[in-house]
Amino acid sequence: MPLALMFHVKDGGVSEPVKWNKDNLQDDRSIIILDEGSSSLYLWHGSKQSLVQRRTALRQAQSLKGHGYTIGKSIIGRDTKQIIEIDQRKIGREPETTKNHDQLQEILNKKFKQVDELVITFQLEDTSPTISKPKVKAQIQTMKAESTSKQTSTKLSKPVVQAKAKVSAPSSQSTPRMASEYQEPVKPASAQQERTLDQAKIGMLIASILQKYEDIWISKKSDGSYSVEMMDGPICSFSISGGTINFLRNSFNGISTNIKSEIQKNYEDMAKLL
Repeated sequence: MPLALMFHVKDGGVSEPVKWNKDNLQDDRSIIILDEGSSSLYLWHGSKQSLVQRRTALRQAQSLKGHGYTIGKSIIGRDTKQIIEIDQRKIGREPETTKNHDQLQEILNKKFKQVDELVITFQLEDTSPTISKPKVKAQIQTMKAESTSKQTSTKLSKPVVQAKAKVSAPSSQSTPRMASEYQEPVKPASAQQERTLDQAKIGMLIASILQKYEDIWISKKSDGSYSVEMMDGPICSFSISGGTINFLRNSFNGISTNIKSEIQKNYEDMAKLL
């Protein structure tokens, strides 16, 4: 029968199994939910979790996905197919995150049966548990972070951006976006020239941000937009089309006006070289 487990990822890079309870999903925690039924591993990040804490939790999730969790003579979750990250700050703002959050809530709201102190199953029929007798207390095989307890985030010395496909302009039904602060007139160009121009401007924007923050994390979303974060939280999210950078709402929130202005000035100075 399919089993499920829940883990709390501590700051030191150790995943500790906790009793199954949806109340464990708090804004100051990163929680891993292993669900054999869906062959998925959900990674929940509370809104107060820093970039370093989220990256540490992701490494723990990747280790658990690769090796499973050993209890007694059984290995739980060794056939896990995917890791689904959920950032609490993006629920209700980003469609994909909201959808994943709803799926996780469906799992957490299911009726379940306790198999062991920490292991549960959603298969409620009276069947014999797969865990050997006598019952064994769950003992997590300590999954230390690949780095030492000294937590470090990936340091980007210079931006690296790969062009894959032209990002289409957002539709009227997509997430509301701010008018671009970095718009420049663009001369008619071929599709290839437009893609090259877009990637050049993305690189310039990232280079401008790196002049103010040495450690940042850059990710490309399924809708083609980009997200830039620092250790203490998000910096901005944006898309680009036809040489125009369009920022998502709430970009640069919590960033001082002076730093925001300096990033823009650095970008504009570099854009003059195009």
